[in-house]
Amino acid sequence: MKPYAEFAKTILTLSLAGAMAVLPVTFSARADVTMFPDVGEAMTNPDFWAYLDPEADRVQMDQASIAALNERMLHTPDCQMYDLKNMSLRDVRVTREQVLKHANEELTGWMGGGYYDQYGNPISAEFAAPILENIQGTYLDSPMLAYGIAVNRTDLRAYPTESIVTDELGDLNFDYIQLSGIRVNEPVIIAGTSADGQYCKVFTSNCDGWVRSSDVAVCKSRGEWLSAWDIPSERVLVVTESRFTTEYSNTDPETSGRELTLGTVLEEADAGGFGDRITNRAAFHNYAAYLPVRLSDGSYAKKKVLISQHHGIHEGYLPLTRRNILHTAFSMLGDAYGWGGMLAAEDCSGYIRDIYRCFGLELPRNTTWQAASPAARADVTGWSDMEKCALLNALPAGSTLFFRGHTMMYLGQWNGKYYVISSVSSMGNPYGGKNLRVRSVVINTLDVIRANGTTWLSNLHTMMIPYQGL
Repeated sequence: MKPYAEFAKTILTLSLAGAMAVLPVTFSARADVTMFPDVGEAMTNPDFWAYLDPEADRVQMDQASIAALNERMLHTPDCQMYDLKNMSLRDVRVTREQVLKHANEELTGWMGGGYYDQYGNPISAEFAAPILENIQGTYLDSPMLAYGIAVNRTDLRAYPTESIVTDELGDLNFDYIQLSGIRVNEPVIIAGTSADGQYCKVFTSNCDGWVRSSDVAVCKSRGEWLSAWDIPSERVLVVTESRFTTEYSNTDPETSGRELTLGTVLEEADAGGFGDRITNRAAFHNYAAYLPVRLSDGSYAKKKVLISQHHGIHEGYLPLTRRNILHTAFSMLGDAYGWGGMLAAEDCSGYIRDIYRCFGLELPRNTTWQAASPAARADVTGWSDMEKCALLNALPAGSTLFFRGHTMMYLGQWNGKYYVISSVSSMGNPYGGKNLRVRSVVINTLDVIRANGTTWLSNLHTMMIPYQGL
């Protein structure tokens, strides 16, 4: 008898082959799940696409090579990333005048330009005044850097405010003040505090902005800060599913109901001996991990928590295979789009960034910066659709494709059509009519149209294999 793993793989291969054999050229969606034209139910299984790749299970890059690529990324100016480990006081020092000048220019640009607050009022000087006042807080003037750790999945904001700036009346799920999402246990360097004390001006690995002070714990030293997130490989735990929360606990409220999202990296903890308890529970069928907590004085500490084995959690970074890339990407299929990481969701570049973080690869924040990564890429600006398709035929699944304002993950070609998965805000309606507000992670073909009536394929300007260095 074949070993079980081999037997299961054989059955899966045969079942997929059978499914592919009967798939029609034009697909029809299930009645209870809406899909784009030409997207069939079988295509929502990542193994459908892995089956097309004879090297789906080959490790494409080891951790040493990934670390080397990360280092090159940090020192590629167009990637706009921050080398937090080696930042100096000069790198993070900002003046009140600098911050005020930039804020005043942007806020003024929103006035009279079709932008609204959360109450439907046009952006005005009255809207800007309290924001500008709050920016005039305390900025780094000590000879020592201040180091922090995010204790919650939180928002990085352009300004220290909860106010929203949107370009559509009543659309509170889109906010131009939002910059990025910060995962639990991410490191920050603190450069200042807002006038009301409710926000910190911080630098993350790929963006700087304002974060709620209550979501950041301040470390006593650089050594304590490094120990929180610069984790030895043998103790790394990575969240590999869209999101889940830790179990609720009355005895340990600091670790109760904490939201962990794709790409979060934690330190594995010792579960103790038989019968020992963590959060008042034995550790059976759970991983033990350290969660960062913020003490009453705002300082950092870490506390043990249990994470059920059924959650998407992996010991060490995932092996960088194309099958693993696909499975990780599909863990978010159908999830909400979140501009700049708002709503604890991700936009197009944040989605790609979170996927590759599960493998230890640190990508830049936005589409322009990601397209500048020092990875194998082709500039296809000015190419014909036929030339682009010829290159797509040679690209592996997991590659990233770019047009202005959007990045997506390439899945492969089926029946002459080219498929991608991405977190989409809007696109042209495939059935005609006005622009379609999507706001979800979806699968579609590259012949869908943009709002201007041109196809995604014709707008592509860069194709990249992000895990392959130049």
